[in-house]
Amino acid sequence: MLMQKSAVQSLKVEGVRKEWNGKSLFADVSFELFLGEKVALLGKNGTGKTTLLKAIMGHVTLDEGTVQHMIPLEEWGWLEQDLHVADNVSLIDFVKSGNLELADIARALSQLESQMSTSEVTPAVLDNYAILQQQYEVKGGYTFETEVEMSLTRLLLQKAVWDVPYAALSGGQKTRAQLARLMVRQPKGLILDEPTNHLDAQTLTWLADWLKQFDGTVLFVTHDRTLMDRVADAVLELKPDGCRRHKGGYSQFKAARELEMQTQTSLWEKQERERRDLMEAIRRYQQWYQQAHEAAGERNPFLKKRAMKNATRFKAKERELQRLESRSVERPRESATAMIEFEQRQFEARTLARLRNVRVTYQERVVLSGVTLDVERHHRIAILGRNGAGKTTLLQTLTGDVEAAGGDVTGEVMRHPELRIGYFEQELGRQDMQQTVLDTLLTVPGMTQSYARTILAGFLFRQEDVFKPLGVLSMGERCRAAFVQLYLSGANLLVLDEPTNYLDVDTRERVEEALLEYPGALILVTHDIYLIRKVANRIVAIEDGEVRVFDGSYDEFEQSRMTPVYQDRTTENRTRQLELLLAQLVGQDEPDTPEEKAALVRKIVATRRELDALRSLRDGK
Repeated sequence: MLMQKSAVQSLKVEGVRKEWNGKSLFADVSFELFLGEKVALLGKNGTGKTTLLKAIMGHVTLDEGTVQHMIPLEEWGWLEQDLHVADNVSLIDFVKSGNLELADIARALSQLESQMSTSEVTPAVLDNYAILQQQYEVKGGYTFETEVEMSLTRLLLQKAVWDVPYAALSGGQKTRAQLARLMVRQPKGLILDEPTNHLDAQTLTWLADWLKQFDGTVLFVTHDRTLMDRVADAVLELKPDGCRRHKGGYSQFKAARELEMQTQTSLWEKQERERRDLMEAIRRYQQWYQQAHEAAGERNPFLKKRAMKNATRFKAKERELQRLESRSVERPRESATAMIEFEQRQFEARTLARLRNVRVTYQERVVLSGVTLDVERHHRIAILGRNGAGKTTLLQTLTGDVEAAGGDVTGEVMRHPELRIGYFEQELGRQDMQQTVLDTLLTVPGMTQSYARTILAGFLFRQEDVFKPLGVLSMGERCRAAFVQLYLSGANLLVLDEPTNYLDVDTRERVEEALLEYPGALILVTHDIYLIRKVANRIVAIEDGEVRVFDGSYDEFEQSRMTPVYQDRTTENRTRQLELLLAQLVGQDEPDTPEEKAALVRKIVATRRELDALRSLRDGK
C-alpha cells in the first residue's frame, strides 16, 4: 500500500471517459491525489494525457465521470503545452499576470502615471492614484514586484529580455517564463504538461529541486525519466481502458511492469501446459471409452462397465478444463511499439571526421573557439552545454552545414571522402510538409510500395496513416517519419539533435536499443540524461565557447567534475575573466560625478577581492 504524504485529498477523478471525433481516447479512469503528492501521468502519445489535464482544469468537457477539486480550481497552477498569449504582452507582464489582481492594479497605476505626465493633474486623479497605491501596498504589491524579478533571475531570464514580447521568446524561454509565473502565483496545486520541453540540463536540475520542495500537490506529464525518478512519489499509467497507479518513479514503474510481465508470462505458460495435459487426457479417455464400448456390445457387462468408467473420467477432465478456462489469464502482449533500427554500409576507415583548432563566428560574434575533436568509428559522443552554448553549431560544423546557416569557420575541418551522414535536426525543418509518409520512401531508388509499407509498419505507420501528409502529423509522428529516413540512409555517422524530444517513453527506449546496436559512429545532442547514460562513451562539454573532450561515460564525466583537475580548470577560467575585467575597470576614464567615481571604486575593490580569493584557492594558500 502506497504511504501517502497526507491523508487529505486534493483531487479525485472517478470513472471519466472521453471520446474525440467518435474515437475513444480513454474510459473508466479513476484516481486520487493527496496533499503534497508528486504524481507523474505516463502514457503513449495519443492516449489523451493532455486532454485529461485540460478536463481536470475545466477546459474540456468529459463524456462521463466526475472530477472533484478539494483544492479549489482557482488555486491550481497550470503549465500548458500550447499557451496563446497576445503579441503585445511582454515577458515581465506575462509573469506578473500570475497574480491577476496585483497585475491589474499595477497596470492601472502605470496608466495614471502616464496620464499625469502628459496632462493636467486633477484632484480626482490624485485621489484615485492614492487609493490604488494604498491597495497595491496593502496587498503586498511591492514585495510581489521583487518576487517577480527574483523568479525571472532564478530561471536565468536576464533583464535584457524582460521587455521582449512573450511571443518572440524561444521555446525554452517560454517554458521558463511559465514556470516563473507559477512561482509568483504561489498555488496550492500544480498541473504541468511537459514542463521539461526545451529546458537545458541546468534548468532541469533547478526544476526537479523546486518541485521536490514544493509543499502542494503536483500532477505532471513528462517523457523525462530522470525527472520522474527524482520527483515522483507515484506513476499513473494511462491506457485506453483506465489507469493504474505504481509506487515510486519511472525506474520502479519499469521494474514493476517487467516483473508483472514475467509473472503473467509464467502463469500463462503454466496454464498452457495444464491445458495441453488435460486435452491429451480427454483424448486418451475418449479413445479408451470408444474402444471398450465397441468391444463390450450388449453381452459383456464387465467391458461395458470399463467403458462407462472411462466416460466418467474424460467428462471429469472436461469439467476440469472448463474450470481452467474460467480462471485463465490472457497471453501477455506488449502494446505496439516502433521497431526502430539502423542499417550501415561497410566502412573500414578508423577516423570519420577531425577538427583542429576550429573557430566559428556569426557576424563577428565568436560562438566556438579552439575546437579540437576526433570522431572515430566506435565513438558514441554526447555533446553537453546550456541552451545557446553552441551545441547545434558544433553539429553543423561537423556536417558542413554551418556556412549555409551564416557562420564563418576557420581552422582544419576534415571529413572522410566516403563519410555518409544521417542528420536528425530537432526542428525537422528539412521535411517537405506536402509529402505523404509513403511518398518520403518512394523517392528511394528501387523502393517498391509493398516494401515501403512493410518498413513503415515497423515504425507504427499502418493502413491509411501512410497516406497522411507530414504537415498534419504530430511532432512525435514526424519524428518517427524522420527515423525512417535514417533507417534508409545507409549512414556510417548519425548526427542527432534532440531526437527524442517529442517521443513517448516506450519509443525513446526503442531508439536507445537501436542506437546501442548501431555499428557506426554517433554524435548526440540531448537533455535526456537516461539516453546519454545508456548510449554515450564519450562526452564533449561546451562552456563559454570552449570545448572539453572527456573519454568515458556520463557518470564518469560527472565524477571528474568533482576532481581538482576540473575545479582548477574552472578556477583558472574565472581568474582570467576577472583579470580582464579588472584591467578594463582600471583603464576607464575617471567618472564625472562623485557618485559614479565611488561606484567604480567599489566595483574595482570587489573584483580585486574575488580575484585574490581565487588566486589563493588556485595556489593552495
